[in-house]
Amino acid sequence: MNKSSDDHRINKFWKLYKKDLMLVAAVLAAAVISALVYQSRNGSADRENTGGVLEITIDGEIYGTYPLDQEQEINVVSSYGRNTVVIEQNRAYVTEADCPDKVCEGMQKIIHDGDMICCLPHRLFLTVRGGGSAEYDAVAY
Repeated sequence: MNKSSDDHRINKFWKLYKKDLMLVAAVLAAAVISALVYQSRNGSADRENTGGVLEITIDGEIYGTYPLDQEQEINVVSSYGRNTVVIEQNRAYVTEADCPDKVCEGMQKIIHDGDMICCLPHRLFLTVRGGGSAEYDAVAY
């Protein structure tokens, strides 16, 4: 084989290899930047939620309103049953209920304006009012 032919192949290989490395590096940089932007956006969403209140209603009547920035445990007792509501880290959720299905205990913690937990057997509704802006899962046209 000719020495110049081998050198030409090696140079051609390294040129292609360098381009591949540059492409991989660009894709990785874009992924890291996207992850950082996503993480910072989610962290700031939680900080925006101070100042909201939890409104508890039973059978359409307001039982009470409680600030989300004060950690507390609320025992809600009515003629329909008993629920234990916890407020911590600007979030509210149900820890105990004496209803038969206990669906309210498994619902997500609420934090954004308009978020709601309901216990239908007890006619209990927990609603966040005035918290941070709600995030949309989808938009329908």
